[in-house]
Amino acid sequence: MRVVVVGGGGRLGQLIIARAALEGHEATAVGRHDNLEQRLKRHSDDSVVVDVATPGSTAQHVASCLVQGVPLVIGTTGLSSADQAAIDDAARSIPVLVAANLSPGAHLVALLATMAAKAMPDADVEIVEVHHRKKKDAPSGTALMLAKAVEQARGSARIVTAREGVALREPGDIGVVAVRGGDVVGEHTVGFFVDGERVELVHKVSDRGIFAKGALQAARFLVGKAPGRYQMSEVLQASLH
Repeated sequence: MRVVVVGGGGRLGQLIIARAALEGHEATAVGRHDNLEQRLKRHSDDSVVVDVATPGSTAQHVASCLVQGVPLVIGTTGLSSADQAAIDDAARSIPVLVAANLSPGAHLVALLATMAAKAMPDADVEIVEVHHRKKKDAPSGTALMLAKAVEQARGSARIVTAREGVALREPGDIGVVAVRGGDVVGEHTVGFFVDGERVELVHKVSDRGIFAKGALQAARFLVGKAPGRYQMSEVLQASLH
């Protein structure tokens, strides 16, 4: 497999390239402002693009993959409505996978959270995420992914990302709390609280290399797939069979 990593000069991009070499894949780094379409014209066969660049140029990368007919994995967070529209349009012609978190374990927690939400329909749900002091966005994309998994399982709910002053919990609320400090790579806890007990689902990342492993797992999954918009949960499900 030939992997073209957009944002290959960044921390995660470098990890993906190093991991690809270990797995025997050919990997190429492309900057977020480089001409991705020209690069793909030369090497489009058997290629998969993995975009982990910072936000702002995702729609351009999607368009380049669409023109060249190349599968695309997007690990960029903070996508705009224009980015989402471009992705939806491209998914009619090429396979595209979008994931706020490329860790397979995080998506396993999302699957378990869906099951718990259905099994404990009256539980109060609170999500706490912890990241390093330099993380820019809050709450994290993974925390919101987990909240939406619970929301979809229940059919309706309100995601609350801030409380201050008099802020009584409303029935069905899904609380999300962001904590920042130190060098924590990423921790997420989904708590289901009922009178007398609580259930907690916890995911902790200690090595950023797990995101590179997940990115390549997603890339392999897309090879040969029909056009469409895919999710990491489908990659996870495929590994269970």
